[in-house]
Amino acid sequence: MQDKTVLITGANDGIGRATAERLARKGAHLVLACRSETKAQRTADQIVEATGNERIDTLPLDLADLSSVRAASELFLAEHPRLDVLINNAGVYCEKLELTTDGYELQFGVNHLGHFLLTLNLIPAMQCTKICGRVINVSSAMHSKGGIDFGNLRGERGPKAYNGTRAYAQSKLANVLFTKELDRRHGSELTTNCLHPGVVGTQLANKKGKLFTKTIWSLYKPFARSPESGADTSVYLASSPEVREVSGRYFNPTQCLIKPSPTARNEQLARRLWDYSEAAVSDFLL
Repeated sequence: MQDKTVLITGANDGIGRATAERLARKGAHLVLACRSETKAQRTADQIVEATGNERIDTLPLDLADLSSVRAASELFLAEHPRLDVLINNAGVYCEKLELTTDGYELQFGVNHLGHFLLTLNLIPAMQCTKICGRVINVSSAMHSKGGIDFGNLRGERGPKAYNGTRAYAQSKLANVLFTKELDRRHGSELTTNCLHPGVVGTQLANKKGKLFTKTIWSLYKPFARSPESGADTSVYLASSPEVREVSGRYFNPTQCLIKPSPTARNEQLARRLWDYSEAAVSDFLL
């Protein structure tokens, strides 16, 4: 990874933080894309101290605001001639209906739509790599519980009808469908894969979950996989020569290829989601 540039979203905490440090130890040039510039810089300083790798940059990015995603894309392209690996890692879970700046249900907006726009805007940088650029989408086994409710992606059914777990599963399904369709459309230019990191003891459920969820998760978290273990498959897909030509696939926490759910393999649904997403971000495409 000595000559590779890697952008990781949500790299200041959890799986993203662990992924960043491990790739830094491999010599990668990292760009930590985070909502909080303060936290991103603190993480960058800690990684430099821990690894001795000083090639750690930060990039302000709020995935809940499409104008911020566009601005981050422009800034990255202005400062970096190429992108070898894009790890769409950041995620949010919430149990009450919240909307993004642009009016989309928060989990769909952050976990899918923001990453969709970021990826499309950065494709030119990935086309500049000597070897195929890699896109890695952190999904979840929860995708198998999801469906895409096109009539409720802006929370049209209201807060009383909102189910946070169902919305999370929907967003993770969108990650897999996006992986499949991006491979279909751009497979000759880059590789795209997605993964389930396992049940990892991060702060995901503690940030916007209800008190009951926070309590249960806090009790369970010590028994879950560590963020370091949760980063295993992301690091593998970013750095291993074994997957250099593998694309459009779904990997489990032990780096094995597995089939995603039948819904996630629905090509018509993947194309419909792409068309919807492309229309949603059209004003922010570069």
